[in-house]
Amino acid sequence: MVKEVGNNNIISATAVIHDNVIIGDNNYIGDNVVIYPNTTIGNNNRIFNCNVIGEFAINASDGWGDYDLSKCKGVIIGNDNIFHIRNIIFSGIENKTYIGNNNKILGECHIGHDTQIYNNVVIYPRVITGGYSEYLNNSNIGMCSVIHQRKIIGQYSMVGANNMVTKDVFPYYININNKINRLNTAKTPSEIVNYDVQLREIQNSIQNGLYNIDKYDIPIEIKDVLNIFINKIQAR
Repeated sequence: MVKEVGNNNIISATAVIHDNVIIGDNNYIGDNVVIYPNTTIGNNNRIFNCNVIGEFAINASDGWGDYDLSKCKGVIIGNDNIFHIRNIIFSGIENKTYIGNNNKILGECHIGHDTQIYNNVVIYPRVITGGYSEYLNNSNIGMCSVIHQRKIIGQYSMVGANNMVTKDVFPYYININNKINRLNTAKTPSEIVNYDVQLREIQNSIQNGLYNIDKYDIPIEIKDVLNIFINKIQAR
Protein backbone atom coordinates (compact mmCIF):
# COMPACT_ATOMS: atom_id res chain seq x y z
CA MET A 1 0.00 0.00 0.00
CA VAL A 2 1.32 3.44 -0.85
CA LYS A 3 1.51 6.18 1.75
CA GLU A 4 -1.64 8.12 2.67
CA VAL A 5 -1.35 11.76 3.74
CA GLY A 6 -4.26 13.81 5.10
CA ASN A 7 -4.96 17.55 4.95
CA ASN A 8 -3.09 20.65 6.08
CA ASN A 9 0.20 18.91 6.79
CA ILE A 10 3.51 20.75 6.59
CA ILE A 11 6.15 18.26 5.45
CA SER A 12 9.73 19.26 4.72
CA ALA A 13 11.05 18.52 1.26
CA THR A 14 13.95 16.69 2.91
CA ALA A 15 11.73 14.31 4.92
CA VAL A 16 11.74 10.68 3.75
CA ILE A 17 8.39 8.93 4.03
CA HIS A 18 8.27 5.29 3.00
CA ASP A 19 5.34 3.41 1.54
CA ASN A 20 2.72 1.89 3.84
CA VAL A 21 2.67 5.02 6.01
CA ILE A 22 -0.56 6.77 7.03
CA ILE A 23 -0.45 10.40 8.18
CA GLY A 24 -3.53 12.27 9.44
CA ASP A 25 -4.23 16.00 9.39
CA ASN A 26 -2.46 19.16 10.60
CA ASN A 27 0.92 17.60 11.31
CA TYR A 28 4.32 19.27 11.07
CA ILE A 29 7.17 17.03 9.86
CA GLY A 30 10.55 18.74 9.82
CA ASP A 31 13.83 18.48 7.96
CA ASN A 32 15.46 15.06 7.53
CA VAL A 33 12.74 13.16 9.34
CA VAL A 34 12.58 9.49 8.25
CA ILE A 35 9.32 7.55 8.62
CA TYR A 36 9.60 3.84 7.90
CA PRO A 37 6.87 1.46 6.67
CA ASN A 38 3.91 0.36 8.81
CA THR A 39 3.73 3.67 10.67
CA THR A 40 0.43 5.40 11.41
CA ILE A 41 0.45 9.01 12.62
CA GLY A 42 -2.70 10.79 13.82
CA ASN A 43 -3.44 14.52 13.88
CA ASN A 44 -1.78 17.69 15.17
CA ASN A 45 1.63 16.20 15.87
CA ARG A 46 4.87 18.19 15.76
CA ILE A 47 7.79 16.06 14.58
CA PHE A 48 10.91 18.22 14.48
CA ASN A 49 14.18 17.78 12.64
CA CYS A 50 15.98 14.45 12.28
CA ASN A 51 13.49 12.18 14.03
CA VAL A 52 13.57 8.56 12.85
CA ILE A 53 10.27 6.72 13.29
CA GLY A 54 9.82 2.99 12.76
CA GLU A 55 13.47 2.02 12.46
CA PHE A 56 14.19 -1.71 12.34
CA ALA A 57 15.06 -3.14 15.76
CA ILE A 58 18.07 -5.47 15.79
CA ASN A 59 18.75 -8.00 18.54
CA ALA A 60 22.30 -8.47 19.76
CA SER A 61 22.29 -11.96 18.22
CA ASP A 62 21.25 -10.78 14.75
CA GLY A 63 23.78 -10.86 11.91
CA TRP A 64 24.38 -8.16 9.33
CA GLY A 65 22.09 -9.91 6.85
CA ASP A 66 19.08 -9.86 9.19
CA TYR A 67 18.13 -6.24 8.46
CA ASP A 68 14.72 -6.80 6.85
CA LEU A 69 12.13 -4.01 7.02
CA SER A 70 9.38 -6.43 6.04
CA LYS A 71 9.62 -7.89 9.57
CA CYS A 72 8.71 -4.56 11.19
CA LYS A 73 5.35 -4.45 12.96
CA GLY A 74 5.56 -0.66 12.84
CA VAL A 75 4.58 2.28 15.02
CA ILE A 76 1.28 3.91 15.98
CA ILE A 77 1.30 7.58 17.01
CA GLY A 78 -1.88 9.28 18.21
CA ASN A 79 -2.69 12.99 18.34
CA ASP A 80 -1.16 16.22 19.70
CA ASN A 81 2.31 14.86 20.42
CA ILE A 82 5.61 16.76 20.30
CA PHE A 83 8.82 15.06 19.19
CA HIS A 84 11.82 17.35 19.60
CA ILE A 85 14.96 16.72 17.58
CA ARG A 86 16.86 13.50 16.84
CA ASN A 87 14.68 10.91 18.55
CA ILE A 88 14.83 7.31 17.35
CA ILE A 89 11.60 5.37 17.71
CA PHE A 90 12.03 1.69 16.88
CA SER A 91 9.42 -0.46 15.22
CA GLY A 92 7.70 -3.15 17.20
CA ILE A 93 8.86 -6.74 16.89
CA GLU A 94 5.83 -8.52 18.34
CA ASN A 95 3.33 -5.65 18.36
CA LYS A 96 3.45 -2.10 17.14
CA THR A 97 5.37 0.41 19.21
CA TYR A 98 2.68 2.76 20.53
CA ILE A 99 2.66 6.46 21.47
CA GLY A 100 -0.76 7.82 22.46
CA ASN A 101 -1.90 11.43 22.84
CA ASN A 102 -0.50 14.67 24.29
CA ASN A 103 2.99 13.30 24.93
CA LYS A 104 6.30 15.15 24.75
CA ILE A 105 9.53 13.39 23.77
CA LEU A 106 12.14 16.07 24.22
CA GLY A 107 15.14 15.22 22.12
CA GLU A 108 17.77 12.57 21.40
CA CYS A 109 15.74 9.81 23.04
CA HIS A 110 15.90 6.12 22.15
CA ILE A 111 12.41 4.58 22.25
CA GLY A 112 12.88 0.82 22.18
CA HIS A 113 10.86 -1.69 20.19
CA ASP A 114 7.36 -2.52 21.47
CA THR A 115 7.47 0.38 23.94
CA GLN A 116 3.99 1.57 24.95
CA ILE A 117 3.68 5.26 25.87
CA TYR A 118 0.13 6.20 26.82
CA ASN A 119 -1.15 9.77 27.36
CA ASN A 120 0.26 12.99 28.84
CA VAL A 121 3.73 11.49 29.32
CA VAL A 122 6.89 13.63 29.28
CA ILE A 123 10.19 11.97 28.38
CA TYR A 124 13.08 14.34 28.87
CA PRO A 125 16.21 14.44 26.66
CA ARG A 126 18.48 11.42 26.11
CA VAL A 127 16.29 8.86 27.80
CA ILE A 128 16.61 5.21 26.71
CA THR A 129 13.50 3.06 27.01
CA GLY A 130 14.04 -0.69 26.93
CA GLY A 131 11.90 -2.89 24.72
CA TYR A 132 8.37 -3.76 25.90
CA SER A 133 8.45 -1.10 28.64
CA GLU A 134 5.19 0.78 29.41
CA TYR A 135 4.64 4.40 30.45
CA LEU A 136 1.21 4.93 31.97
CA ASN A 137 -0.74 8.20 31.88
CA ASN A 138 0.87 11.36 33.27
CA SER A 139 4.25 9.77 34.05
CA ASN A 140 7.56 11.61 33.58
CA ILE A 141 11.06 10.32 32.86
CA GLY A 142 13.98 12.57 33.82
CA MET A 143 16.80 13.31 31.42
CA CYS A 144 19.44 10.68 30.68
CA SER A 145 17.56 7.94 32.50
CA VAL A 146 17.64 4.33 31.31
CA ILE A 147 14.56 2.15 31.70
CA HIS A 148 15.13 -1.61 31.66
CA GLN A 149 13.04 -3.69 29.29
CA ARG A 150 9.55 -4.82 30.34
CA LYS A 151 9.26 -2.33 33.19
CA ILE A 152 6.02 -0.50 33.96
CA ILE A 153 6.13 3.18 34.88
CA GLY A 154 3.07 4.03 36.96
CA GLN A 155 0.65 6.91 36.55
CA TYR A 156 1.68 10.34 37.88
CA SER A 157 5.15 9.06 38.78
CA MET A 158 8.48 10.61 37.89
CA VAL A 159 11.84 8.93 37.41
CA GLY A 160 14.63 11.23 38.53
CA ALA A 161 17.36 12.30 36.12
CA ASN A 162 20.29 9.97 35.43
CA ASN A 163 18.57 6.95 36.96
CA MET A 164 18.81 3.30 35.93
CA VAL A 165 15.34 1.78 36.43
CA THR A 166 15.33 -1.99 36.91
CA LYS A 167 12.05 -2.28 38.86
CA ASP A 168 8.47 -1.25 38.13
CA VAL A 169 7.82 2.34 39.20
CA PHE A 170 4.93 2.80 41.63
CA PRO A 171 2.33 5.48 40.77
CA TYR A 172 2.30 8.97 42.31
CA TYR A 173 5.93 9.07 43.55
CA ILE A 174 9.28 10.40 42.43
CA ASN A 175 11.52 7.37 41.98
CA ILE A 176 15.25 7.60 42.62
CA ASN A 177 17.59 4.59 42.56
CA ASN A 178 14.62 2.21 42.24
CA LYS A 179 13.03 3.51 45.45
CA ILE A 180 10.08 5.82 46.00
CA ASN A 181 11.31 9.14 47.34
CA ARG A 182 8.42 11.55 47.79
CA LEU A 183 5.02 12.20 46.29
CA ASN A 184 5.08 13.82 42.87
CA THR A 185 2.91 16.73 44.00
CA ALA A 186 3.64 18.66 40.81
CA LYS A 187 1.52 16.14 38.88
CA THR A 188 -1.05 15.05 41.47
CA PRO A 189 -3.81 16.78 43.49
CA SER A 190 -2.60 18.37 46.72
CA GLU A 191 -4.80 16.09 48.83
CA ILE A 192 -2.72 13.07 47.76
CA VAL A 193 -0.42 13.84 50.72
CA ASN A 194 -3.23 12.67 53.04
CA TYR A 195 -2.70 9.12 51.77
CA ASP A 196 1.08 8.97 51.82
CA VAL A 197 1.28 6.36 54.61
CA GLN A 198 -1.28 4.06 52.99
CA LEU A 199 0.32 4.38 49.57
CA ARG A 200 3.74 3.50 50.95
CA GLU A 201 2.26 0.40 52.58
CA ILE A 202 0.60 -0.59 49.31
CA GLN A 203 3.83 -0.07 47.39
CA ASN A 204 5.66 -2.33 49.83
CA SER A 205 3.00 -5.02 49.56
CA ILE A 206 3.11 -4.94 45.75
CA GLN A 207 6.88 -5.36 45.83
CA ASN A 208 6.29 -8.45 47.96
CA GLY A 209 3.78 -9.86 45.48
CA LEU A 210 0.62 -8.93 47.42
CA TYR A 211 -2.06 -7.08 45.51
CA ASN A 212 -5.03 -6.58 47.87
CA ILE A 213 -5.72 -2.85 48.18
CA ASP A 214 -9.41 -3.06 49.15
CA LYS A 215 -8.62 -2.97 52.87
CA TYR A 216 -7.19 0.54 52.58
CA ASP A 217 -9.37 3.59 53.17
CA ILE A 218 -8.38 5.56 50.11
CA PRO A 219 -10.56 7.26 47.47
CA ILE A 220 -11.92 5.16 44.62
CA GLU A 221 -10.07 7.25 42.03
CA ILE A 222 -6.75 6.34 43.66
CA LYS A 223 -7.75 2.69 43.82
CA ASP A 224 -8.63 2.81 40.13
CA VAL A 225 -5.14 4.11 39.30
CA LEU A 226 -3.51 1.43 41.44
CA ASN A 227 -5.63 -1.35 39.96
CA ILE A 228 -4.58 -0.36 36.43
CA PHE A 229 -0.94 -0.51 37.51
CA ILE A 230 -1.41 -3.88 39.25
CA ASN A 231 -3.27 -5.35 36.28
CA LYS A 232 -0.36 -4.37 34.02
CA ILE A 233 2.06 -6.18 36.32
CA GLN A 234 -0.10 -9.29 36.45
CA ALA A 235 -0.60 -9.36 32.67
CA ARG A 236 3.12 -9.25 31.93
